[in-house]
Amino acid sequence: MVAMKKSLLVVAAASMLAAAAPAYAEPPRVEVQEVADTGSMPKGAILSHDGKKFYVTNFGQLDKRNVTIYDAHTLAELDHIDVPGVIVESALSADGKTLFISNFRHNSVMFVDIASKKVTHEIKTGTHPKVLVASPDGKNLFAANWASKSVSQIDIAKAEVVRTLDVGRQPRGMVMTKGGKLYVANFFGNSIDVFEGKDFDQTHRLAVCKCPRHLAVSPDEKTLYISCLNASQLHAMDMASETIIHKVQIGNAPKSIDVSRDGRYVYSADYGESRSVSVVDTHDWTARILKIPGMDRGSGVAVGPDGKHALVTGWYDKHVYLVGFEGMGGHPEEAKRKMRRWQFLPHHEDGGNGA
Repeated sequence: MVAMKKSLLVVAAASMLAAAAPAYAEPPRVEVQEVADTGSMPKGAILSHDGKKFYVTNFGQLDKRNVTIYDAHTLAELDHIDVPGVIVESALSADGKTLFISNFRHNSVMFVDIASKKVTHEIKTGTHPKVLVASPDGKNLFAANWASKSVSQIDIAKAEVVRTLDVGRQPRGMVMTKGGKLYVANFFGNSIDVFEGKDFDQTHRLAVCKCPRHLAVSPDEKTLYISCLNASQLHAMDMASETIIHKVQIGNAPKSIDVSRDGRYVYSADYGESRSVSVVDTHDWTARILKIPGMDRGSGVAVGPDGKHALVTGWYDKHVYLVGFEGMGGHPEEAKRKMRRWQFLPHHEDGGNGA
């Protein structure tokens, strides 16, 4: 009887532990559901505020078709924008009426009126501006100047640079919190610079992984996500303590990252040999890696409103891909047929750094 009681207690204790333990499983399987042509070297991708459109910047398009605009659900091309120069990345104004674009060739940032597709302002910045981030209050725009070790602060209403912030080597990824704290990833500086205060005069530097390329922040602003290109990892930093709390192995050389609006999933476009998109579930920190046949160097990524779809750009193959959870819509079989046309073409083996 005593032995039986002990046995029952052990079983009960084991059952309680099993119930308390989190259920670890990979995120849902993902597939390519739509695919579309775009311009040469599609680099960045963003989602419109209303979740209906994707804006893709085409770095390889000199003076024309620099930006292509797609339906966020079907990838039907809705429009394109022509501006002089070489466009790198983009951001939207708070009211969604102006598209801010960084012009690599002009060393400037352009304001484009979306309705007319006309450039309304062009502001000179540092050398080779890349990532842009608009402040949540809609008053300022920040441009990371890749070759100047600086960030330009632009007053949107005045359309002029009002401050230049000194940062580390090859600044790229940036995010800003609702409270006005700015984070800047220094790609070759292996660090993140943090700025706060009315004049951004309070600053400190965090040592992070080698070649931190892109940053994203969770909707609750508790977690900062970092794409660590050399380690092929996604790092999650607790923003209060500024310590790394999770490291997740994802596809090779993750380039751009984006977070779903509910904060659950982080997607990455993987520039390296895996030629993939990765999805990380922040509930249990597991990852799903989807290799995309024919995609040559993943570059930009933007997550759809439901978090179950994302647009990814192929840097060399000149296509955009809508990936989503299996069985969640689209035309996956048709997408496969389209991709077969170019999936066996020679891939670029440049071994580039994905900057």
